[in-house]
Amino acid sequence: MRITAIDEFRARLARERERLLHAVRQTDEELAALDAREPGSPQEDAPREMTTAVLSRLEGREKVELDEVDAAQARLEAGTFGTCEACHRPIGLARLRARPTARYCVRCQTRSEHARP
Repeated sequence: MRITAIDEFRARLARERERLLHAVRQTDEELAALDAREPGSPQEDAPREMTTAVLSRLEGREKVELDEVDAAQARLEAGTFGTCEACHRPIGLARLRARPTARYCVRCQTRSEHARP
């Protein structure tokens, strides 16, 4: 992969990491604010519990995405970014631009998805 492409992906991953960190911090603050509220009537508590559950799921997904970004950054530094982890062939530049955290080429990703029950 050319140096300019590596710089492009390094910058994109850094921006995505910052966006995700901001989202996780914001979700943490929202969850803390909900936890700090005094218990109310069952009618008041039910929507709050549902909101807490949704925020927790979002935070979990954001943390998974953050792990994917960190792994992609590590692959960049190790020189393995853009190489399919299954077949060891290059991952297409268009795929990497669409999904910089991609670990597999389209063929191997498709094969993996079809193999799942």
